Amino acid sequence: MAKTDTDNTTGKGRSGQGSFIGAECELEGRFTFTGPLTIAGHLKGPVKSDGLVLIEATGHLEGSLEAAIIIVHGKLTGNVTAHESLEIWNEAVVTGKVLTRSIRVDAGSLLTADLKVATDGPLPNHQAAATPEPSSVETATPAMPAMDPNRPASPLPGSSLARKLSAMNENQ
Repeated sequence: MAKTDTDNTTGKGRSGQGSFIGAECELEGRFTFTGPLTIAGHLKGPVKSDGLVLIEATGHLEGSLEAAIIIVHGKLTGNVTAHESLEIWNEAVVTGKVLTRSIRVDAGSLLTADLKVATDGPLPNHQAAATPEPSSVETATPAMPAMDPNRPASPLPGSSLARKLSAMNENQ
């Protein structure tokens, strides 16, 4: 359900003003959009946009996604290419292969991905979502050292939580 506004002075439609996939919509196919796209329903298939793609809390996209800026409040499953930035907000779920220039992952969200953040040079061409071979995933993953389950978790160095804890320790 794409929205096209009419310019009253010329009588012609203006494309690229934005598209909205409503919460009750379930669509499957190959989609290309100009301008911003908001997904509140369920889309299945590859999606490409030259602008912003917003997946609302009720939205679910299954398939590859390529866009300049991607903001996720709902669910996104597949290969993701964000040419500028990817934001994963509280309670959002992103699963797949992710390539972006910048990423924000809020507490309470879930990111399960092969993640690559490329700060310079062109991003590789967008690829359709593909399921990795189970054997290649197992052989490519190095063995993790044994972790003590009784040891409390610690924040990443340089994170805002680490800075807050450090400031609290200095004040005591």
